[in-house]
Amino acid sequence: MMFGLSKVRYATSLVLVLGWGIVLAAPPASAHGPSAATHQLFQKMGVKIVRRFATGVGVEGYVIQSGMHRAVVYTVGGGRAILFGRLVSAEGQNLSGHFIDQYLVRGGVWNRLAASPFIAEGAKHPRTIVYALVDPNCVYCHHFWEWVQPYFKEGLQVRYLLVAVLAPSSLGKAARILQSRNPERAYNQMEQAYAQGGLAPLNRSQIDAQTFAKIRNATLLFSWLGFRGTPAIIVRGAHGGLHLTSGVPPRRDLPGLLGLTPGS
Repeated sequence: MMFGLSKVRYATSLVLVLGWGIVLAAPPASAHGPSAATHQLFQKMGVKIVRRFATGVGVEGYVIQSGMHRAVVYTVGGGRAILFGRLVSAEGQNLSGHFIDQYLVRGGVWNRLAASPFIAEGAKHPRTIVYALVDPNCVYCHHFWEWVQPYFKEGLQVRYLLVAVLAPSSLGKAARILQSRNPERAYNQMEQAYAQGGLAPLNRSQIDAQTFAKIRNATLLFSWLGFRGTPAIIVRGAHGGLHLTSGVPPRRDLPGLLGLTPGS
């Protein structure tokens, strides 16, 4: 799967996301195991090695796990140091997107998003589909919700996936939306009342297992894709590349990001 390069710094509720770029074919996995130094380093970190893979650019790649979270990292210096973040070749090709797609998301990011439970708003027969991973406590997500409304008549459909990353109440608020009779209506009610605190969160005992799994899986996807801020916006370009944006852009930049013009 090919990813369009997109690295944009916008207003965000956490920090900057790592952009993705065009990727190479996956190099074959190394036949050799991790060094003793690498094992020791990961043990000190309190993580376990899920798999080791060759990157083809002089560093070793690893999928590591801590609890239910997994990440792709790289080691240098014979396993004595770890690199987190985006791995780019000398030709400017972003390798990290492919490794994340192959070892974490699997099957393609866009397909994974399409198969995830989402709340759709906007055009019924969209010209443009945008996925947005949003936290109920995120003020920039609220701005994004407000600003995309005029674009629905231009063929935009926004698909919201609810995550819980900003505050203890995020899980309960997201669950209240998903467990309502009409999640789309509940999401809009929450945003309309954002200045007053939105919807009251459910207690953990009121959240059913299916709802919890939906929020957990969306939050894990948010983490796997390297996002550190909400909203996390994913748009597919004209040539199939994916553009990942962390945070809400200035309102004037939305037409360029979405590929649409506001309605009259």
